[in-house]
Amino acid sequence: MSQTSQSAFESLNRYYDHIYVLSVEAATDRRAQFDARFKGLTYSYFFGADKNRFTIEQLQEEGIFNESLARKRHRFDKPMKAGEIACSWSHRLIYADMLIKGHHRILILEDDAVPDIVALRQVDLILKELPKDAELLFWGWGKNGERNLAGWWKQLVYHVQHAVGFLKWDHRVIRNLYARPFSGHLKKAGFHDFTYAYAINESAAKKLIEMQTPIQYIADNLLAHASTKGLIEAYTAWPKVFLHDEGPGGQARPSYIR
Repeated sequence: MSQTSQSAFESLNRYYDHIYVLSVEAATDRRAQFDARFKGLTYSYFFGADKNRFTIEQLQEEGIFNESLARKRHRFDKPMKAGEIACSWSHRLIYADMLIKGHHRILILEDDAVPDIVALRQVDLILKELPKDAELLFWGWGKNGERNLAGWWKQLVYHVQHAVGFLKWDHRVIRNLYARPFSGHLKKAGFHDFTYAYAINESAAKKLIEMQTPIQYIADNLLAHASTKGLIEAYTAWPKVFLHDEGPGGQARPSYIR
């Protein structure tokens, strides 16, 4: 382990009350790889919901999941797949565990997170710049990190589409679609993909549980909606400190979630 990694991991260990790593019992290979990549970080594995151990009908009967609400929350009225429900449920279980155990702020990683050795040097600066009222910090994320001219036009089209009833996103979500400058190593969060590396405090956990009871959002869409609608104070590390594991040629590795 490099001295940079060790120093960054020690800072994260001190800053967060607990670090959760979300996995499923079958993912033994991923956990072995994660352990090798994150030596020096103090964490515990959290085994979430397994899509192979429930049916969607069962969850609907028990009031854990609501398909009509899930279609309503999705931009294209799509139903959630079993793996997507399992992922959302697992993250909600972590939020609940955080509150039960009295943690004030936690870091959540998924077992396919990868540390960016260069970006790890910025950890202390990111934590120093993070406002006291921050409720969510994306340490890793996908899409909408910067807005170019094409992005500006996309937002304009989205505003028109929403105005005539063709797009569910409201004007506030559309305005906040892209991350906005905040400080040297932080941006205000936009509408981002992925939940493989992010941190929340207890107030965010309470709000996210309320939004996700019953389960109705895909996990990353939950964070994106809460961020862009201004329901939580959300930021992104800039640049991202953790990456999403990919196979050769940038192809996504087989998922235990979807």
